[in-house]
Parts: sequence; structure tokens; C-alpha cells
Amino acid sequence: MPTRPGRACAAVVFALGVAWAQQAPPEQSPVMFYTQTGLVLLPFHVAHGKNYVTNLSASDVILLEDGKPRPFTVFDSPDTLGRMPLELALLFDANPKIDIMWDPEDVFRFIPQWNEARSRTIFEKIKGDVRVSVYRCSEKTLQRLIPATSDPGRMLAGFRNILAPGFGTAEIRGEEIPLALPPQRDKVLHGPFTQDFPTSYFVSAERRGWPMEAAIATLNDLAAAQDKVSRVLVMFSEGIGATTTIPEDIGNHALDLGIPIYPIATNYQNHIQQSRFPRNYFRMQQFKALGKMTGGQAAEYTSINAAQLENILVSIRNNALAQYVVGFSPPSEAGPRKTHKLEIRLVAKSAGSVEGGNRRALY
Repeated sequence: MPTRPGRACAAVVFALGVAWAQQAPPEQSPVMFYTQTGLVLLPFHVAHGKNYVTNLSASDVILLEDGKPRPFTVFDSPDTLGRMPLELALLFDANPKIDIMWDPEDVFRFIPQWNEARSRTIFEKIKGDVRVSVYRCSEKTLQRLIPATSDPGRMLAGFRNILAPGFGTAEIRGEEIPLALPPQRDKVLHGPFTQDFPTSYFVSAERRGWPMEAAIATLNDLAAAQDKVSRVLVMFSEGIGATTTIPEDIGNHALDLGIPIYPIATNYQNHIQQSRFPRNYFRMQQFKALGKMTGGQAAEYTSINAAQLENILVSIRNNALAQYVVGFSPPSEAGPRKTHKLEIRLVAKSAGSVEGGNRRALY
């Protein structure tokens, strides 16, 4: 039975992030929905003590729609033979260097070290078909370097182009995806450091990119496929941008789409002191809280070499393959759409506790 990683620290961070957001009316999270026209998928884990429960059947699960049980046609479990494919969508914050504060070449040390053998490790057959897609954001741009693939060579080419200028080399021609500010969000206001929250000032803010908006756009790009694929977003970033968009905006959108987020916070550990840059540091803690909020997991690294990245991706792959996915096709009749709240519950509470298993959907 898979071991469930400890989450007490993430829970504390999330609580702090929620409290901070509640004290800040100017930055309350916007409501964002995605219209479902294909499958509606709802991923979740079931934990019992320190272990994940992997042997439940469809009859052990109840899907609630607006508080009432409804049928489902998809039940994908860790023990399912020929289970649905898993896509690890990797988003790298490749914003240009900022003196003292940020150096992507130093943070992403794995780029020149990675090879096809390490890629093959990620694609090893366990209980499902594993795919990887690679995105990068820099300044106000987001690019899909490679769509979902199980080709180790393509994955390597994507990694080689994370910090490449323009649209990458001839081997990779990244497709640019437009970015936009969420409702009620704006560029960061500049001025001296102050405890006045509406100022939204962060050290070197004017040179930061739009990683929050890039994450939302990546989620939309993943959800647009609306196929029978389980997806998670793995985001490598400090979690700080040049706008007033907050990590919770990403989390709410991920919940609407049923895509867990695995935030990998970079560059702060043993590097930037909380006492010197309290606002930057706290925003990163909010970024890490996306794991607990969306059903994923968070981690923190000063920099990431090839061995560390391999361990990160293998751990996330195994964690994602330990999840269940329930789904259904919404009605196709013409008429006004309605926002529905979906929730997973277990028939027997003694079976364990549900982690994740909540989302909204418009159909």
C-alpha cells in the first residue's frame, strides 16, 4: 500500500494563506469556471492513517452533485487494469535573471544534465500510460514547448529549450498561448515597501513575469482537450509575479477544472531570509499551499539538479497513479447551463478519508 506523505506543514501554510486572503478585500479571488462539453473528471485520493487505500471499487464511492447522489460512468482506480493515461504537465518559470533575487540558470541546474535515460525512468510502465508536456513562462509570455508525449527524446528536447531565446531551437518551435489578467487583478503598484496591503509591493516586482496568469492559461490549455486523461500540473516557480494575482486564484481555477497542482517552490530555501523579504517569502508560502488546496503536494528547493528532478517527477507520478478518478458525460441537451458542485464521499467512513474530490463544473 503506498505511503502517504505528511501534510501538516502544508495545512498550516494553507490556513495562513486563507487568513491572509480573507483580510484583504482588494484581492479577493475571482470566480472562474470552464464550460464542460465532454467528460467531467474528478480526481481524489483515499487515505487511511499514513497509507493510501488503493483497492476500493465503484460501489464504495458516492458522487454528489449539488448534495445529491448522481451516477458516474468512469471509475479509474489504482488497481484498474489498462487505466486511463496520466499526463504530467510541467510549467517552468523561466523569467529572466534579476540580480540577487532570481537566476533561472542557477535554479534549473538540471537542464544541461538531463538525458534520455532519465526521461525513460519517468515513462516506466507501472500501472498506466504516463505522458509529459512541457510549458515555460517568461515575462508576459507562455509557451507550450512540447505537447503530451511518451518519447524520451522529445522530453529531453523540451527541457533543453526551457531557457532558450525566442521560440526555441529548430528542434522545438514552442506555441505561444495568450495570457490575460483575471477579473479584478492588475499590475503591481510600485512604491516604497509598506505594510499597507493594497500597495501590493514586492521586491523587484517591476521585473517579475506573469507566472500566476501562465498557470491559469496552462490549466485552460490542459482542460481544453476534454478527453479521458488524468492530468496534474507541476509548477516550478517562486510563486511571485508582477501583478496582484494571487496563488489562490490559480487554486480556485484548478478546483473548477479538477486538475491537482504540485507546486515546486524554488530559490528561497537557504537563500533569501524571511526577515529581509517578508512579503516575497509569504507569497511563496501561499504558492506552496496550492498543493493542499487542490489535492496535490508541495516541495521546496533552492535549485534543482537532474537527480533531484528525477526524484520529484517519479514521486509525483507515483502519487498521481495512487489516485482515483470518477467521471461522467454531462447532458447534451440545449439550454441554459448551470454551475454544479461535485463532491466525492465514501459509502463506509471506516474505509478512509477522502483527499481532494471537490470541484465545480458548468454544464
